[in-house]
Amino acid sequence: MRVLIVDDHELFRAGLALLLREFFPNIELLHASTLSQGVKHALGELLNIVFLDLDLPDGHGCSALAKLKELRPSLPVIVISADESAETISRCIELRAMGYVPKSSPPEALHAAISAVLAGGVFLPAASIARLRRDMGTDEAPVSGPGNAQPGGNSEMSSASELGLTPREFETLAWLVRGLPSKAIALRMGLEDITVRKYVSHLLAHFNLRRRTELIVMLADKGIKLGAPPVTDPAHDRGPSAVGQQRTD
Repeated sequence: MRVLIVDDHELFRAGLALLLREFFPNIELLHASTLSQGVKHALGELLNIVFLDLDLPDGHGCSALAKLKELRPSLPVIVISADESAETISRCIELRAMGYVPKSSPPEALHAAISAVLAGGVFLPAASIARLRRDMGTDEAPVSGPGNAQPGGNSEMSSASELGLTPREFETLAWLVRGLPSKAIALRMGLEDITVRKYVSHLLAHFNLRRRTELIVMLADKGIKLGAPPVTDPAHDRGPSAVGQQRTD
């Protein structure tokens, strides 16, 4: 497993690296202290996950995440930040992060986040999920399909049939969780963009939701995991596949 840590504090990167090696002894770590260094690594390396700080010298706030996902839409990103506001977490979901870990979190949260993402899931702080669902008006919304899904600690992978989805809808959902826009998903699935958009509409209707961000929060809340994503190749994010990546739904 290859992981990139992008944070401008050397001491924090060193501490994070120690924790990651404790949890995953065979992990290979790359370090960057600026967004430009992180982007250089991301564009030239095969990576499983990026841990990204939002407060960088050359990429303040969510703009750092937006830039990274613009250039590498298929690369899973876990934001790790001192900002614990629901507004920032919500914005990071819109910008297609697969996880968010406040820097005040215990080490176990870090392990849970990387384990969830490696299994094709989403990790968000439990307290933030409740707030986000209230803000989105989905806290009381019934969810069809994964009614027997377990909370975030569940290690079992879900299947299309368990979620009440067709294989194509399930594949579309897995790519959505990865953070790909519909045009990039269409290229990877060998479909027309309009077909993928129909699948996305079907997914939202199936889960009684309105937007992609609500879907991601629901998956984090239910602990639904869609299967281990492959290591990301920078070559697959070049050219037409990156077109349209800044759509948020």
